[in-house]
Amino acid sequence: MKEAKLTLDINEKPPVLKWIILALQHVFAMFGATILVPILVNAAAGTTVLTIPVALVTSGIGTLLYILCTKGKSPVYLGSSFAFITPLAVGAVKAGVGGAMTGMMLVGIIYMIVAAIIAICGKDWIHKLLPPIVIGPMIMIIGLSLASSAVSQIGISAGTEVIDYKGVIVALFTFLVTAVTMLKAKGFLKIIPFLVGMASGYVLSVILGLVDFTPVLEAAFFSIPDFVLPFISYTPTLGAALTIAPIAIVTIAEHIGDHSALSTIIGKDLIKEPGLNRTLLGDGLATFVAGLLGGPANTTYGENTAVVGMTKIASVWVIGLAAIFAILLGFLGKFTALVSTIPNAVLGGVSLLLYGFIAVNGLKVLIENRVDFGKSRNVIIASSMLVLGLGGAAIGIGTVTVSGMSLAAVIGVILNLLLPKDDEEVTEEKVENKKEEKEEAKAEVVVENNKKGKNKNKTKNAKNNTEVVRVEKVEEKPNDNLVVLNHPLVEHKLSILRDKKTGTKEFRELVGEIGMFLCYEAMNDAELEEVEIETPIQKIDAKRLNEDKYAFLPILRAGTGMLDGLIKVIPNAKIGHIGMYRNEETLQPVRYFFKVPNGIENREVLVLDPMLATGGSGCDAIAQLKEEGVTNIKFLCLIAAPEGVEKMQKEHPDVKIYCAALDEKLNEKGYIVPGLGDAGDRIFGTK
Repeated sequence: MKEAKLTLDINEKPPVLKWIILALQHVFAMFGATILVPILVNAAAGTTVLTIPVALVTSGIGTLLYILCTKGKSPVYLGSSFAFITPLAVGAVKAGVGGAMTGMMLVGIIYMIVAAIIAICGKDWIHKLLPPIVIGPMIMIIGLSLASSAVSQIGISAGTEVIDYKGVIVALFTFLVTAVTMLKAKGFLKIIPFLVGMASGYVLSVILGLVDFTPVLEAAFFSIPDFVLPFISYTPTLGAALTIAPIAIVTIAEHIGDHSALSTIIGKDLIKEPGLNRTLLGDGLATFVAGLLGGPANTTYGENTAVVGMTKIASVWVIGLAAIFAILLGFLGKFTALVSTIPNAVLGGVSLLLYGFIAVNGLKVLIENRVDFGKSRNVIIASSMLVLGLGGAAIGIGTVTVSGMSLAAVIGVILNLLLPKDDEEVTEEKVENKKEEKEEAKAEVVVENNKKGKNKNKTKNAKNNTEVVRVEKVEEKPNDNLVVLNHPLVEHKLSILRDKKTGTKEFRELVGEIGMFLCYEAMNDAELEEVEIETPIQKIDAKRLNEDKYAFLPILRAGTGMLDGLIKVIPNAKIGHIGMYRNEETLQPVRYFFKVPNGIENREVLVLDPMLATGGSGCDAIAQLKEEGVTNIKFLCLIAAPEGVEKMQKEHPDVKIYCAALDEKLNEKGYIVPGLGDAGDRIFGTK
């Protein structure tokens, strides 16, 4: 887990000027995407379904409601959801604006019902109902179903008799600016590529004479948005309910993913606190109120999450002020009129990238979750959903029709629940469940023994009647930041390492070898870069690690014993040193040396120390690295004690710990039991 070293925490209020500037950053981050939704929905429907002022106002109101529901414990901004562009347009064509808004309110109610179920039953059932094989194709359908709309806005769709080359040039220019911004921009600009693209395309449109400013001249400076209210503007109807409501399946999964991503950035688990039930309640209430006022569904915005990561400020005060600014923007008539003059060509250039981007995100879900299309079950689910979602399928149920992506979502869920799994899948699942249960039971025993100060895992050696301690192996569990290697070779080498008869030379070699295994496991999430190489046969695209991105920092002196093993794995990694020793009376770390490579803040840093005992030295070293701006840190050790792990996880929950063994406890002198003695003395032969 990577933590943005927060300079301002969730409940801290910044100074007024800084507060305003930060809030405006969030407004700009959400603005481009939020105004795009009503524009694109209207274009797809061929009539006015949503208005920009109402979208801005409901975005702000929704965010404030979310903050209230989560008790100010989650710095999330809610904006207009792209997932509902096609359903809203189709729903409006079928049942009018009233039907579309009724569908929106129903989506909010579904969110709130799911939140209530989670509060009572927990959240595990969601993952079984909405696995990646259902979510991935659904996201792909959302993006691909809009493809024809983007082509039409550019003006190059099949059947176009006269091509407006000025419009095509504007669309191409907008597309290129957006793409280059995504690829090359730095800092805040990289977060708002669509807004940059639209602004650039708009300027070119003005130069080419494609913009009519009449609506801006006629608009008032301040005006009340055209809210669409039930029983005043329309009579609620469920005619479009089954077209719109099933998309909640996708957006709930998106909600969970966005909150998990933000949790990683701020170093706080939002799924646990304030809890998924509260975050879903806030999102659902926001969407219900948006539908009540005539606005689009709300969703958590990745752009605003990126702003939190960039500024390292997660203050809910900032998010709240941004919401108020969004509401005020909705009442500025001249401003919203100016936005309404954006030409279709500009929107087409942005949409060409945006819709494809959405579709590729669906593909990314399948890839990242390693969905195996060698299994017929997965092929059946995905292919059925894609054909139904993109083929225009529709099923009428009385006066209500389920069609397109909504039908695909329903069928995907049903197929996932009903289709039998392959024998191999079932076996693997059973084995995995039993394995997890076994390891959880072991972990509970170890924790309980530590609390009682007892060792219940002792047996008598029949030969010499001495006590033998069996050290339990605890594997990594979901959401834990502790990885304990569970491999016969590691266990074998560790047994030799623990033996007091093992000599200095052999001990030193074993420390390096186990360090190599730890490095191998810690690099499991490493990112590779594509390069072209030539084998003796032909040229191929291969993947390589950018070793320059990594730094090893052993804590002196014992940490250097692990260094040889890691260098064999990544020989070009940079090396620094942290000098510390433990005060034998206070057991607290004393720092005497700190030397790190240049640009350490941009590298992934692996901190090395054979023993994680009290955790003092490790926590202090990591704290100093964070002061240097390092945000990506892992801690590697041979042996860990529960006390040290607890301290590390409490002070640095973002730092993952990799160890070869989790031992029983610390003794009164602060040494790990059963341990292996003083690692430094045994590595260097000083005792």
